[in-house]
Amino acid sequence: MEDEFIPVKLGVLTQPPALTLVYRNSNGKERQRTMPIRFLNKFGSVNTVLTELKKRHSKHLEKVSEIKVEKMLRILQEVQKGQTIDEAVVAVTKEYDVDPNEDLNKVSAEELAKKKKIMENSFEKNQVKPGDPDYEYDKQIDFASDNKAEAGWDSPVGSQEDDFWS
Repeated sequence: MEDEFIPVKLGVLTQPPALTLVYRNSNGKERQRTMPIRFLNKFGSVNTVLTELKKRHSKHLEKVSEIKVEKMLRILQEVQKGQTIDEAVVAVTKEYDVDPNEDLNKVSAEELAKKKKIMENSFEKNQVKPGDPDYEYDKQIDFASDNKAEAGWDSPVGSQEDDFWS
């Protein structure tokens, strides 16, 4: 039987830089795995470190979302720059937050890709699938409202269209 790993918690160690994964194995026992972080540049991108880490510890990190690991690496980067762990957590949490009022048409392609990953991760976390306790097949919701606003472009025939053709 192949050993199954169910991630429980993911954290960081700052000295020496490492990720700590608490997971539950197939026997139901909680275990801890410390994964050292190598070659983390405090000013560069974390993508190469993330790829190398996922490759080196694939068995343990396959069920951990990539965005969570990336966020932990960013926290370590901020600590390397001189921030306290609490300051780093606040800064990185703000960085990985999606503001619904933010115009994503005005951000860089790299920033847009990151925001899309964050939204996808949030969607997957909140998704209700068959087999889940709250799952309901063919759920129908009536969005009828008493405050129906009329708009010019979808008004009944005979109002604005007559003005246009005359």
